[in-house]
Amino acid sequence: MNLKNYVEEEFENPIDIEVLKTKGNLQPYFHWHSYYELTIIESGKYTVESNTTVIKNEGAGICVHRPYSLHTLNADEDLTYSRRVIQVSKTVFNEFSMNIVDRSIFVQSDFIFAYPDRLELVELLTLCDNLYKSVGNRSFTPPDYDEKKGALLAALIFHDIMKILKSGRGEAYSTRHSYIQDALQYISENLSEPMTVDSLAEKFGVGHTKFAEDFKLVTGSTYKKYLTDLRMNRARELLMSGSSIINASLDTGFSGESQFIATYKRYWGETPGSYAKVISKK
Repeated sequence: MNLKNYVEEEFENPIDIEVLKTKGNLQPYFHWHSYYELTIIESGKYTVESNTTVIKNEGAGICVHRPYSLHTLNADEDLTYSRRVIQVSKTVFNEFSMNIVDRSIFVQSDFIFAYPDRLELVELLTLCDNLYKSVGNRSFTPPDYDEKKGALLAALIFHDIMKILKSGRGEAYSTRHSYIQDALQYISENLSEPMTVDSLAEKFGVGHTKFAEDFKLVTGSTYKKYLTDLRMNRARELLMSGSSIINASLDTGFSGESQFIATYKRYWGETPGSYAKVISKK
C-alpha cells in the first residue's frame, strides 16, 4: 500500500474506547479526525507530534487532540506501549456540563499533554474501565449499553485532566495560526466544492501569501499537496465502498471525470477503473 502523509480516521460511535497493549507503535504518517481524542498512556517510551509540537516521554502521560489537529505518535518497539484511547464526538463534548468541565481549555488548545501521578493514573484507568463497560467500542457493544453514563464518565475524565493541567503538570499548546485548524475542518466537510488558496484566504480573512505560509507551517505541506492527498484518499475510500467513478470524482471536487482519472492514476499508479475491478472481485 502506498502510505500517504495525511490520513483521516473516523468512527461512528458518539463515544468509543480502545484498551491497547502492543510492543511499540509505528505511525509514520500524520492523521486527523473530527472528534476529540484522548490517549491515556500507562507505560512505554514514545514521541508524540501535534502540528509543530514534539513531546518525548517515558511512562505515564496524557495526550488530548482537538478535532482536525494533525498528529502522530511513535513508541519504542523494545518496550510495551500500554494505553487507553478514547474518542468523543463534538456533539457529546459540547453537552458536557460546565460545572464539571471548563470546555474552553480544550476548545482553545490544539494539543494538551499532561503528566499524571500514580494515584491520578489509577483513577483515570478506573474511569476508563467503567467507560468501556458502559459504551464499549466499534467492535463491542456491552449488553447494558448506556450512552448517558458514558458521557458522564467521559466528562469526568476531561475534568481530571483539567485538574492535572491546573496543578502545573502539563501544558496546553495553541498555535498562533489556529485558524488553519478551522480551515482543515472546512476543507474536509466541503471536499466536493472547488477550493483554492485565494477562496480560503478570503473566507478566513487573510491574504493569499499569509494563508499559504501558515498552512505549510502548521501542516508541513503545501495546500495543493494536502488537498490532493485528502481527495485521493477519500476517492479510494469511495471506490472501495462501491461508488461509481463519476460519483467519486464529483464527491472529491473534480470538475470532470477525465481530470479525476488522470490525477488518480498519477497518484496511485493505476486507474480508478482498475482499482474498482480488483475491489469487486474480493
